[in-house]
Amino acid sequence: MIWILILPGLLCAYFLFLRPVLAAIPALKTFYAEADTIWGKIWALCGKSITMLWSYSLMAIGGLLDQIDNIATTLGDPNFKQQVAGVLHSDPTYLGYFAMLVSGVTIAARLRSITKAV
Repeated sequence: MIWILILPGLLCAYFLFLRPVLAAIPALKTFYAEADTIWGKIWALCGKSITMLWSYSLMAIGGLLDQIDNIATTLGDPNFKQQVAGVLHSDPTYLGYFAMLVSGVTIAARLRSITKAV
């Protein structure tokens, strides 16, 4: 609840003070030049690779499915896990573990190919 009050101040401090300082650092200058929009930042953080973007997406989905009990508690719906399990026809926790495993293998494979290219 307190994050609702803190987050706007942190965002304001980042955009007004920290971002211009980071953009002036020579090592980060090209990153900020290439990644001016949010989609540009996401694309740059993924190393301009669809494989890495897919891996990060799977990791996020897996993390959400793994935390389904906490999400249900936050929403105040004790039947939320059963509803998700009914939609997925499986236990969401295991699907989350599977998605994170697939994402980890994909990231490892991509990083291996990147290091071989260099």
